[in-house]
Amino acid sequence: MMCLDEWDETILTNCGRFHTEPRRGAHKQIGNFVKRARLGVDIAEIDCTIEHIQRSRLGIRRDDREYMFLLYQKTGETAVLHNQREEVLKSGECLLLDSTKTATMGFSGQHASFFSVHLPRGLFLDERGFFPAAGRKIGGGHALHGSLNTVLFSDDAQGEGDFSADYLFDFIRMIFGTESGTVEASRFRNRDDLFRYVQDRIDRKLTDASFTIDCLARDVGRSRRQLQRDFCDNGTSFTRQVQQRRLMFVRSRLERNVRLGMRTPISEIAFQSGFNDLSHFNRLFRKHHGLSPREFCSQMAATGAAAETQH
Repeated sequence: MMCLDEWDETILTNCGRFHTEPRRGAHKQIGNFVKRARLGVDIAEIDCTIEHIQRSRLGIRRDDREYMFLLYQKTGETAVLHNQREEVLKSGECLLLDSTKTATMGFSGQHASFFSVHLPRGLFLDERGFFPAAGRKIGGGHALHGSLNTVLFSDDAQGEGDFSADYLFDFIRMIFGTESGTVEASRFRNRDDLFRYVQDRIDRKLTDASFTIDCLARDVGRSRRQLQRDFCDNGTSFTRQVQQRRLMFVRSRLERNVRLGMRTPISEIAFQSGFNDLSHFNRLFRKHHGLSPREFCSQMAATGAAAETQH
């Protein structure tokens, strides 16, 4: 069992900035965290005996990685407050948790275990018009529940079997459906919620190289000037925000390709991510990551090889 310091470091490294509230007097025994890779993504098996895990607005702002976490309850219960929904996960039930939104996972000090499938958010949303039903649970009565078990946990020789690298993403998209419909940003009374919605709309158009602030203004029902003020109030601009999120998308693609041994040209990934000037893309990537895209891939491959050697 991990102590609190080891647990916090493990969660930070693998999931991002989440705050754990331990049981009273139980700092020396928090839980276990075991990670494995499947179809190019991480699946963590988590056992814990704590009060709750919380994702705050501060944690969201301080993270440079974004995930859709598929939580799959193994034993015990987890009360989840997320995306204006309250659900209690019991054995065999699952839901999607969006790391760009606040969340609380409560355990009331009781032992619980669950799987957490880490889906890079940019890759997961790489579907025109798709947005997942985050916070809504799926139970054993769902028609595709049994198939989900097979996709996630089948014990074939390779651990991958009959599934392609994109099958997991497509299958989870299908299970959790689409929350469609355009909502005007002015309906949000909280400015943080309003800006989060604007960012969500950017994510849906991220790979469109012709996407402009005027397109966004029409999409969210705000004027160009209002949007410019929104970005300024959050210490950024439309151009900078789009560039950063495209770079995040590229990084997720490169990391997954390295894990899967895929050799997609970096230029192709850059163009697919909405960049239309390769030299500009390379300069931005180096400025943001301190490495060229090719050096980044080499470093990722070396890190992965070192981890395999240790195992």
